[in-house]
Amino acid sequence: MVGPKNSVPRAMVVLLLVLAGTLILGLAEARAQGILDLYGEENVGTAGAQFLRLPAGARAAGLGQAAVASSTDGASLFWNPAATLRTVGRRNMFFGHTEYAAGIGVEHAAYHWRHQNYGFGLTAGMLRSGDIPRTTELYQEGTGTTFRADMYVLGLTVARAMTDRFSIGVTAKYYQENLDEFEIRAPLMDLGVLYYVGLGDLRVGFAVRNFGPDLKPGGTPPPIDGDYSEIRDFQSFSAPTSGSFGTCYTWGLSDKVRLETSADFHHPTDYSESFRLGGELDLDGLLFLRMGKETNRDEGGFSAGFGVGAERDHWRLRMDYAVRDMGAFGTIHMFSVDVSPLIRRVR
Repeated sequence: MVGPKNSVPRAMVVLLLVLAGTLILGLAEARAQGILDLYGEENVGTAGAQFLRLPAGARAAGLGQAAVASSTDGASLFWNPAATLRTVGRRNMFFGHTEYAAGIGVEHAAYHWRHQNYGFGLTAGMLRSGDIPRTTELYQEGTGTTFRADMYVLGLTVARAMTDRFSIGVTAKYYQENLDEFEIRAPLMDLGVLYYVGLGDLRVGFAVRNFGPDLKPGGTPPPIDGDYSEIRDFQSFSAPTSGSFGTCYTWGLSDKVRLETSADFHHPTDYSESFRLGGELDLDGLLFLRMGKETNRDEGGFSAGFGVGAERDHWRLRMDYAVRDMGAFGTIHMFSVDVSPLIRRVR
């Protein structure tokens, strides 16, 4: 059990945090309101740093990204920082790898630790483009040189257990994007809430992710062949802010078989809303079978995966795999490892 009992009025804190999250989403959407006429009612294409939208962890991806309430492992730092206080062990290490099209690789890593009422975590993410052949208007087959388009994010999480059922968390992030000689740097923030209702393990979660200032490229452009003027100023784009509200519940089918179901309502500021649904069949903590679906998406709506778990010498290890159908982008494969020392397990 985590946190002091009845230390604050639960309903009031939940209401204030949900209102704060709603206000953040409203402010983010208001900034994009001026270009609605250009991009349509869904604000498509108005936000940058889409790397921050890529899912972290094969388990969450296999559940259709319905993870705001269900993610209570090492990847929880990416989905809902408040869940840091609900992991199996007091310390947790996580690493994930994703293979995208065109040789693009994405890595996520996290480490967190917690005490009775506080939790802390460090996160990192990286997208590696590999070498991209440089082309110009005059050399459409390539100039013989290459460039890179890499993206990075670092995060620091602090979480607090307000009661034995209710926790909040905040992640401060630094984002950097390098495209040839250009770069983007920006501070961003995540806010998360997790509440256990008291009926079995039924829980609800709320998270606002990637809230921050507009993103604007900077740097010195490379020389341009021909009679062209160099660009010295760049258009700014909104941060990829999104809000998610979700629930999760585990059904005990037998002594060694459980079914965890999760559902999220996802609201990005630059695209249409969607529902994310996921299910995980837990076979005695040794084998996990997963399936998920996100509605209203042309690419990447369906996902599936499995995990293998083991406990040995006070260590808990789980290896996960997920596959996503990305339509025109092909099939995406994801792998992740979650490790927890259980010497001081919380029961």
